[in-house]
Amino acid sequence: MEVGKVWKKFILGVGILLIGLYVSFQIAYVATSGPSFCARCHEVESYVTSWQTSVHKTLNCLECHQPSGELGKFHAKARGLNYVFQHFSGDYTIPTSAVISDHNCIQCHLGDDKSHPNPIRLSNTSTVDHYETIKRSQSCLECHRGTGHAVDIDLTPEFKSAK
Repeated sequence: MEVGKVWKKFILGVGILLIGLYVSFQIAYVATSGPSFCARCHEVESYVTSWQTSVHKTLNCLECHQPSGELGKFHAKARGLNYVFQHFSGDYTIPTSAVISDHNCIQCHLGDDKSHPNPIRLSNTSTVDHYETIKRSQSCLECHRGTGHAVDIDLTPEFKSAK
């Protein structure tokens, strides 16, 4: 067999494998990104319950808890695998913390996220200049930490006071 034909078959095989892996990842991503999946672990069940009564109850978990783009999907799922490991092993030596990307808040509340056409728009008031806040790279969570759902639900009083 010619060397050229072997390379063509090899490249075709690798291409098919990569496409198959990507499609499989996307299917798994969709299946594991909603609140019903997230609530299966007792560690976040109370947060999902709180989210169901929040103003953000129409968003799925990863619309806030994931950096944007395809790499953000991989980042979120890698973090998720760590949470699954902690849940089943009981090893919580690495602290679990939710990641919220301010970019997601800003994109939606500026009206740039077409999947949510009618969000409350960022506006300046006599006490808050949101645009200046963004320029200073101040996190949205400094003022709006409990907007998506209640926070620190399961922390004991001594841990809450340590913050």
